[in-house]
Amino acid sequence: MWTPHQSINDGKYIIQNVLGEGGFGITYSARETSTGEIVAIKTLNGKRQRAKDFPKQQERFVNEAFNLRAFSHLHIVKVYKMIQEDGLWGMVMEFIDGVDLNDYVDENGQLSEDDALLYIDQIGQALEYIHQQDGMIHRDIKPHNMVLRRGKKEAVLVDFGLACNIDKFTTRDGRTPGYAPPEQYTPGEQLGFYTDVYALATTLYYLLTLVWVYGLGSSLASRLVTFKI
Repeated sequence: MWTPHQSINDGKYIIQNVLGEGGFGITYSARETSTGEIVAIKTLNGKRQRAKDFPKQQERFVNEAFNLRAFSHLHIVKVYKMIQEDGLWGMVMEFIDGVDLNDYVDENGQLSEDDALLYIDQIGQALEYIHQQDGMIHRDIKPHNMVLRRGKKEAVLVDFGLACNIDKFTTRDGRTPGYAPPEQYTPGEQLGFYTDVYALATTLYYLLTLVWVYGLGSSLASRLVTFKI
């Protein structure tokens, strides 16, 4: 694992702090030495690095970066480039100064209807965009993966570690109870764009009520999301 003040990529970046860690990756803030700019660098977390299928995990990670670099949207995190440090790939991304929606509501309570609909509409626009990119779906829509820019009412979609083409998915991992739709739990069920729509609807429900939606029916989820988009 990288540590604060560690120099990586032949001194081009200095690690600052850990920004967050999920089931697949870990993200650090880092200073680019040539410009002084703060960036975010994501790499595989310790568990994935120790896995027997590490090369396959790393290939999946590089594919995530490949997908993200092709995206250009106001509400999707920007990826600048890929680097390597001792054989470990790192994804250099835009640093978003802000807080994710899960932490925000934990601290401030449920959102107003206007704010909740604004952020859901913004993320909905991002999803509509990625769905048009060769049939990509995100598969991990939840408040934790929506970051609010500090001082702006602007949400950005992050963490594309589970993103895939709807015709090429092979696993159903990364399910988050309360947000993942039934088809991500049921073997043989087909995923589709509606998979992201369901998760977006349950996110809206949570932002307005602070209640996780276990077992919410697909029809109710669809009615929730059409409330705005």
